[in-house]
Amino acid sequence: MNLVAGSLFSVLFFAGISINKYVLSVLGFKYPTIFQGWQTLAGLVIYKRTYSITNVDRAGFISIIPGLLFYTTALVANSKALSLLPVCVFLAVQNTVPAGVYLFERISPNPSRQPTAPLQFLGASSALLTGLGLVIGETSLNFSDTGYFWLLVGVVCNAASFLHARIADARFKSWDRLYYSSVFAVVLLAPASLYLEEAFQALQFHHDRQELFLTGCLFSAIFTAAINVYSVRLKEDEYFGLVQNLSVAGTAALSTIIFDTNLKLWQWILVGVNLVSTIPLPAHQTKDEDEKPLIIQNA
Repeated sequence: MNLVAGSLFSVLFFAGISINKYVLSVLGFKYPTIFQGWQTLAGLVIYKRTYSITNVDRAGFISIIPGLLFYTTALVANSKALSLLPVCVFLAVQNTVPAGVYLFERISPNPSRQPTAPLQFLGASSALLTGLGLVIGETSLNFSDTGYFWLLVGVVCNAASFLHARIADARFKSWDRLYYSSVFAVVLLAPASLYLEEAFQALQFHHDRQELFLTGCLFSAIFTAAINVYSVRLKEDEYFGLVQNLSVAGTAALSTIIFDTNLKLWQWILVGVNLVSTIPLPAHQTKDEDEKPLIIQNA
């Protein structure tokens, strides 16, 4: 991976997280079924025109449906968590996913796996413990009403989604799962927004700077789709894990300058240790064996 590709991913990641945080927290648009429904719908259009999608049959759909449910649940839960928590805490706890996946691979029986690197094992263990510590340290009687509860739900569903992708129908590559996950999310979130009455509440949402809100929603969808498309391409590179982890650490650090971040001393320490510990970990996304059939269709 060259410097330009890595830098572009870092910029896209930082911009995507920052814009989402701005719309959700600063502008106060806290309707996740609507916000994520819009993002997945916009992404769906982009994915359809970018990839050659494998057709799904009944057996294939049954195989991937658990992953679709995990993906959609994680979308809503992570959106609610990001709206309530500092970006650095959000990303630090999300780091428990690659750490947990790495440790799971080390203990699971697999004769073809690579030897365990001591530095990576230590980093994964540290990242997992510090991430859990950030959540456990904020548990209380009203835990289910906090952003940490939604963050925990999002992390568990993210991990389940990645692990399920490894046992799902092998015909479906990462771009197929991304496309069908978006289709499923749009179909599920549309009626959910009506049932939860978020659709009606969103119609009544008017910010003093409405043009900033509309612009933020537009760019949040564009950057989110761009990150997903670019991740599918770059994850085949052996250095993608390093680039991804450095992007997370850089975004977390810069977020403390851009957004109000009020943390206790022990939280600052755990976040710092977590972000540094995760850097040497490999990418937790699985690689696709086949060459990526990226095509741009004519309008």
